[in-house]
Amino acid sequence: MTMERILRAMGDVMAERGTEKAGINAVAEKAGVNKVLIYRYFGGWNGLLEAYVQRGFFLSMFNEKFLDAVPDNLTAENRSKVWSEYTIQYMREFRARKPSQELIRWEMSHGETELARRLAEFRDNSYKKLVDKLAPFSEYDPIAITSLMVAAVTNVVLTSTQRDHIGGIDLRTDAGWERLETAIRRIYSGLNIALELEATKKAEVK
Repeated sequence: MTMERILRAMGDVMAERGTEKAGINAVAEKAGVNKVLIYRYFGGWNGLLEAYVQRGFFLSMFNEKFLDAVPDNLTAENRSKVWSEYTIQYMREFRARKPSQELIRWEMSHGETELARRLAEFRDNSYKKLVDKLAPFSEYDPIAITSLMVAAVTNVVLTSTQRDHIGGIDLRTDAGWERLETAIRRIYSGLNIALELEATKKAEVK
């Protein structure tokens, strides 16, 4: 399908040149189409970027697929384990998607634009769906916790493209990334224990 080919070409161009240096002419050439088709389908560069994110070529579809695979009525303990797996899989997915990394870099330097705000809002809504289904303790601001974890993972992945080490962890090796994955599991496990204790104390006070 021509539209899908254009969107895949968009990702290839961003990976090769970065979002700043990508453009409709380059995408059209990569997709093997006349640039008029891009304007017809997407209305221009901004529409092309939005379609790239909204049709799952960024990470939104990853979130949807992960959520669909999770059964309903999880216990709090199991939801904590699921959150660990989500964060780890998100990190792996983001590491593998250079176009997504370039798009985040673009957003970070163009956050004041309407387009950047719309893209961020679309992604935030995707995270909210995850929280609504998976958060083990809804009264403890899981949106804030998720935002911190996603931001941390995003920062580490972007840092790994510029530096070999962070805090003594070798980001060039599988062993280094395995250390980070273990840390994620420990964070969520410890958080779950702390929240359970706090909930128990509140129940005893009542």
